[in-house]
Amino acid sequence: MSEEKNATVAEVRLACRQFAMLYFHFCKVLVDALGEEGALPLVQKAVFELSLDRTGGARKRAEARGLAFTLENFNKVNDLPWTAWKNWDPSGGEVLCPYAQQWLGYYKEHPWFKKFASLYCDVIDTTNIENFSRTTSHRLTKNLLWGDKECVREYFESDTVKQGIFTYGTREASPRSEN
Repeated sequence: MSEEKNATVAEVRLACRQFAMLYFHFCKVLVDALGEEGALPLVQKAVFELSLDRTGGARKRAEARGLAFTLENFNKVNDLPWTAWKNWDPSGGEVLCPYAQQWLGYYKEHPWFKKFASLYCDVIDTTNIENFSRTTSHRLTKNLLWGDKECVREYFESDTVKQGIFTYGTREASPRSEN
């Protein structure tokens, strides 16, 4: 990879690091104020609504391009800066996912965060495909945050999703999700 491309990927990963730090501190403030049990459903709701907002836009982009709302097409309209993952060589001791890279560093001092870091991946990834496709669900079978060497996902058709009931809520939860 060229030096310029390496620098660009490193800059995108820095932006992802900032997001990961924001998520940690958002969770920490809620845990400090409400305890883990009180904070967890609020964090879950916030991440769920973030996913609805994001995938509402993805559905609009797919529709504008004449693309069906399939798993294959989701990657064509997803707003995640994939270069931070696809073009990164983690051989320098870092992990592939820039969020996991940051979040793993919080585990020792804040062991409660393991649950919240994993929750982010579970809710965002599952809701992303559920709201985009309105037919398909998802589960993680391996995750860098669980100590695995990679994240592995399993996608499957879901009658429940087809009825508008998602794993973490319903698409009516957010006014932007109607897209």
